[in-house]
Amino acid sequence: MIPRLSLRLPQGSDGLPVASAREARIARALVALATAWFFLVAAWEMFGPVLAGHWASTASMGIIAENMLRWGIPGPVWEYTASRPGPDLYYCHHPWGIFWVTAFFMKIVGRHDVVCRLAAILLSAATPPLLYAIGRSIWRPAAGAAAAVGFVVLPITLAFASFNALEVPLVFWSLLALYGWVRLVQTWRRRFLFVSALGLFMALHTDWPAFVLAGQWLGFGLVRGYLGGRRFFGPLHERRYAELWITWAVLSVLTGVLYLVIFQKAGKLGDLLAIYGSRSSGNVTPLSAVLASRRYWIELSFTPIAILLGKIAAVVCVLRLLVTRAEVELAPLLVLGMAAFQYVVFKQGADIHVFWPQPFGAYFALGMGALVATLAPLVERLVARVRRARQRPAEGAVEGGLVALGILLVPLVFVLRDGAPAALYARQTGGRFNEKGLVIDSDGDKTVFLRWLGGRIPPDATVELHEGMHATWAQVWSLGGRVVKTNQPVPAGPLPGRGSVYVMDSRFAPDAQLAAVAKRFHVTAVGPFWMVFPREPYAPIDAYVFEAREPGALAWMFVSATEPVRTIVPDVFATWEARVHWDQEATPPEAPPQTLEQKRIAHNVAVMQGDAARAEALFGEITRALRPIGATYEEGPEIVGSLFQTGVRPRLDLFVRASGPLAAGTVLSVRSRVTRRATLSTTMPDPTTRDVGLPLGVPVERMRKGFLYVDPVTIVKRPGVEVFHAAFVGRGKSMKLARTPGVNAIEVLRLD
Repeated sequence: MIPRLSLRLPQGSDGLPVASAREARIARALVALATAWFFLVAAWEMFGPVLAGHWASTASMGIIAENMLRWGIPGPVWEYTASRPGPDLYYCHHPWGIFWVTAFFMKIVGRHDVVCRLAAILLSAATPPLLYAIGRSIWRPAAGAAAAVGFVVLPITLAFASFNALEVPLVFWSLLALYGWVRLVQTWRRRFLFVSALGLFMALHTDWPAFVLAGQWLGFGLVRGYLGGRRFFGPLHERRYAELWITWAVLSVLTGVLYLVIFQKAGKLGDLLAIYGSRSSGNVTPLSAVLASRRYWIELSFTPIAILLGKIAAVVCVLRLLVTRAEVELAPLLVLGMAAFQYVVFKQGADIHVFWPQPFGAYFALGMGALVATLAPLVERLVARVRRARQRPAEGAVEGGLVALGILLVPLVFVLRDGAPAALYARQTGGRFNEKGLVIDSDGDKTVFLRWLGGRIPPDATVELHEGMHATWAQVWSLGGRVVKTNQPVPAGPLPGRGSVYVMDSRFAPDAQLAAVAKRFHVTAVGPFWMVFPREPYAPIDAYVFEAREPGALAWMFVSATEPVRTIVPDVFATWEARVHWDQEATPPEAPPQTLEQKRIAHNVAVMQGDAARAEALFGEITRALRPIGATYEEGPEIVGSLFQTGVRPRLDLFVRASGPLAAGTVLSVRSRVTRRATLSTTMPDPTTRDVGLPLGVPVERMRKGFLYVDPVTIVKRPGVEVFHAAFVGRGKSMKLARTPGVNAIEVLRLD
């Protein structure tokens, strides 16, 4: 006999769908593997410093937690203050639950970088088992395993697994609320009411989309329980369902009113309404045009395969709800509604933040569970028909759930093909991915410098940052809890406070300001970073350099897989070069040069001393280590050659021989474009032409004729074949190469 087609398995005494022991065992093993994989991704670099990009916002979580514990305040303040901050400094754009959780972990662990990520790591690790529990409860073990695996292969969930902002806790706590609801209506046991209430309570205190989730379910529950829905969905436990509905309603109303009152008393309610008015700006634009403008981000975050599967799953979920008349089938659609509301309504926010659609990952996961639950009985029925046609009815029953799971795993493997590299790409770019063509710098060297500085100043010292430092919360956090003032003008005299220091980035400061500081104060330069203690007497510049080495295996896993291990050491060669460029008395180094960088400076020493033979010998020694380019521009500078260094932070060094000072504003521009998608990838190639070069550490107005300069360009390779071009650009237009009229940019690197 051909088995009757049923989209739902019978329930056991515990309310769970009854499936074979083999299916349950294999599903649990697959979930354990998925959970271990996702935990390792989330825990990757967990003890490392917080760097720039979107990651810097997790440093603000540490700052806020420290302020809460230091000053005993309930509200979030994301800047350090010398005295107890008042409510006027509270951050009132989101609920405060995520800040309280981080403060709780800081109370236990202490002030450490891991605190900025710990909550997200733990919640991310718990999400795959939770998805399994939901899928197993609604459908079957194989469907639960599909949900867990679907979640851990997506690029966006892998990329932001340790991102301690809003999306990771929102997803987990919302799923916990739904799990409690599903198990309650399956068993009517009160303990699941408490599980659902806990999940909703935490979700509501995490972010506003949780109110959308609550509103959807409350509307559904009202219809299902009291406005005629029982005729469609069947009977229910009157008391338990009322308790659940009232609990969700009370929690939602009280939480919403609580924040309205708090924000109003802090004088920030108008600010909240204004920011969300801004976040939702541009909604008159047709949705099709909006999605088209975000196409690359969407494909990069989900892959075309996952997008197609998600669309199919949405239709399947609606049909399952209508056909089975089981209210628990609504769970994926509730998550989809919450995610879609945030992504579509708050257009401006989604245009800026690539991680904005992360909650769709939870929908996709549950959608994969629904697909397996739908495919399994179809497989069983098809196999039974084939067996009957072949007159082989005596064979054992087919494991439809496992077959369906195996079928779905095939496209999910291809999703993982793009998902795993996206995790690395996100780490390298601070979670920004292509940043719409803008320069992306990790600030890894800047963070090392600021921590080195923090160990040399008193705890009560104030740190003032020049606007060229492009201050982030990560920089503020790295200075150890001191008061930091950003975008400060060049000091005219001593700063207030004992040991207060002024910090600049020579790459992003005008020549006139740098000259004024070098002439007036004692500058300590660490790479391109200058620090000045204005109370110190004037002295010539002392220069330090970064010595870098590759991290070991444990450091790669838990500290830094995308930055070298940097040590700051004094360097007489760098000191001589800095003093020469700022017209200070400089003594040529007596020691022979050891590194390529020291040989470059030794060449410049020989040029300045008029020792042409030694300069030529050193020039030849240097160029033999380079890939020759020999591109001379009409205005005089020449790109001599390049050196590509692999490692955790690949770098392309471009060596330039100067013809003398260049006009202010002239830059050595390095840009890249992707010419072909990655092998076996389904994601479109990045259409953006991206700037990847940073300004030289020495202002171009101070270049000296015959000197060699090096422009270190960090290479964060995008998926696919990427080609890099360099050109000198001055006054808004490219200079022309002397040997090839009309051409300005030259190819300096190609990566497959």
